[in-house]
Amino acid sequence: MPPIPADHSFRASTTSVGLVNGRAAREAAPDTKDHVLESVEEHHVMLWMLSELKDLDAADERSDAKMSVLMENVRHHVEEEEWFPDVRKAMGRNRLTELGEQMEAAKKRAPGEPLAVPSAKR
Repeated sequence: MPPIPADHSFRASTTSVGLVNGRAAREAAPDTKDHVLESVEEHHVMLWMLSELKDLDAADERSDAKMSVLMENVRHHVEEEEWFPDVRKAMGRNRLTELGEQMEAAKKRAPGEPLAVPSAKR
């Protein structure tokens, strides 16, 4: 398994989704706040793992184990997103389109270093 490049699209996607969607979801559907905050923390854990994998040699004995744990975290995260329909309904089509455009722009500005992602506390 080769090292994950600094511009890996998964990391960029995680960056933009975690920051843009987290704030937007909390604003649109306050009842989902706890789920959204947990999701933001899951994104943080995945970014941390990516930062460790980024420079890890594929021959390192920890490489496969770290990648396996990352994949488990991603699967768990995706399976738990049952609150998405509530947010989607609360936002409406126009706001979702606007959010999609913001996410595309955020991907282009995503930091090259996973741990350089700003906090999603707002």
